[in-house]
Amino acid sequence: METSPPENRYIVPGLVRGMRLLELFTHKQQEWGLSELARALHMPRSTVFRLVHTLEQLKYLEHHPQRKTYQLGNRVLNLGFEYLASQELIEVARPFLTTLNEQTGCSVHLGIPDDREVVYLLRIAGHQHVASNVVVGTRFPAHATTMGRILLSELSLQELEQMYHGMVLEQVTEQTVTSIVELYQLLCKERERGYTLSLSGFEAGVVSVGAAVRDSSREIIAAINITGMETVFDREALEGEIKDRVLQAAEAISNRMGYRG
Repeated sequence: METSPPENRYIVPGLVRGMRLLELFTHKQQEWGLSELARALHMPRSTVFRLVHTLEQLKYLEHHPQRKTYQLGNRVLNLGFEYLASQELIEVARPFLTTLNEQTGCSVHLGIPDDREVVYLLRIAGHQHVASNVVVGTRFPAHATTMGRILLSELSLQELEQMYHGMVLEQVTEQTVTSIVELYQLLCKERERGYTLSLSGFEAGVVSVGAAVRDSSREIIAAINITGMETVFDREALEGEIKDRVLQAAEAISNRMGYRG
């Protein structure tokens, strides 16, 4: 008896069919009728109708009653725009972060928010041996990291309470804040200061400085930071020349993204 490969055991057939359906919408054919979709996918019309109805309810497809056709909805288009924006951000940021890496010898990172986490989009390794072992795609809790707190920094107390409703703040180290009020107070101090600082706050022996990246809307869209060994950089250096270089890099990236402060 033939069995499916182990890696296919967890595939959801309905999701596969839905994704295949969405992939039919191209620049050359932006609209499809129900019968056309059924023929192209070699599926019963009733199955395609359920798929299309579900995708329409989720705003991934839009229906034109008069033409009896469907086209991609705003939600799927927004996903594409978000992807393109992140790619643009990486390419804009890369030369400035490369310079920051060369100036400081530290590992340099670029991250964006995803709910209560920060996601690493770019990493340039430092000259030191144990400064950073993260890779692109790594996720860390926002409240416990310098980039994450930058991304949370402009939220009100009420917005933080809504974001973390029913959640427990993970205590990564003894320095990690564990209550929403403490987090809000820390964010207020760091917002006033203009940057975030960590001295073994996320990983023992590792220091970090973070700063905000903004776009033309003046909103924080990303964060950058440097990480280095505590034995190499004392607090005076971190809050002096290192901090200045991080802020300069963040400002340069922001300006290229259209920010005018």
